[in-house]
Amino acid sequence: MKPVKVFVAIPAMGKVHDAQPHILRNLQKKYEGQVELVYPAKSVNRMFHDYARNMMVKEFLYETDCDVMWFLDSDILPPEHTLDMVTKHWDQNWLVAGAPYPVFMTPVGMERPQVLFAVYENVGDKFCPTRIPYEGTGWVAGIATGCLFMKRELFKDLEKPYFEFKYEREEMELIEGEDIGFCRKLREKGIRFFIDYSMVCNHYKTVGLLDLNNYAVEYAQRSVDAYAKQMVPEITEAVKASYLKGKAAQTRPTSSGLILPGA
Repeated sequence: MKPVKVFVAIPAMGKVHDAQPHILRNLQKKYEGQVELVYPAKSVNRMFHDYARNMMVKEFLYETDCDVMWFLDSDILPPEHTLDMVTKHWDQNWLVAGAPYPVFMTPVGMERPQVLFAVYENVGDKFCPTRIPYEGTGWVAGIATGCLFMKRELFKDLEKPYFEFKYEREEMELIEGEDIGFCRKLREKGIRFFIDYSMVCNHYKTVGLLDLNNYAVEYAQRSVDAYAKQMVPEITEAVKASYLKGKAAQTRPTSSGLILPGA
């Protein structure tokens, strides 16, 4: 069987995370004879993510004979078995498949950024991040574009532009990113995303340490509360009294915005 030709589409202006070329070289060695990695002939000179992604699709479709396009964002480091997607999982008959990775963002209804995984399920008309299991494979409503595999056939009946930022008309406020818009296009075609939950990628972003501290403190407090709610009825009154005393010193933000753990 001839190797699967994978077009590696990295939408960046030449700058990638230092470890990414090393990982790609190791992947090429590991999957030698099974997968051939093909790189773009030119930089996309990105202005916007949607422009960059559309230019990559154009080169993939009309200037290569590759079987699959692999979107790999410049700040994503995939695990060493990522290309199992096109070897081990090829017979799953997926048209689009991806790997999960964490993002640090403020979800609707929350006050502060949270660590979420960019894997989506439908809640009404919306795409919302979902919990991911420790292992296994499955089908989901959407996966963000940072580590996404797309077979050539996927684009056969898909309208252009494939990727598009959408803005509110008056203030030009962004109302839909290019990845959610892509998920919506595929949902309208009845296409779901195949996922391997063991392929969790590292995602390197610049984040504020104050936000990170506050997230960690609040996450720890929520975990304690959830555990206590489940276990308090089954523990001794003495331990229960001790817990309730500690709960009186709940976390609260200081005047600077810093959240400190309860005493």
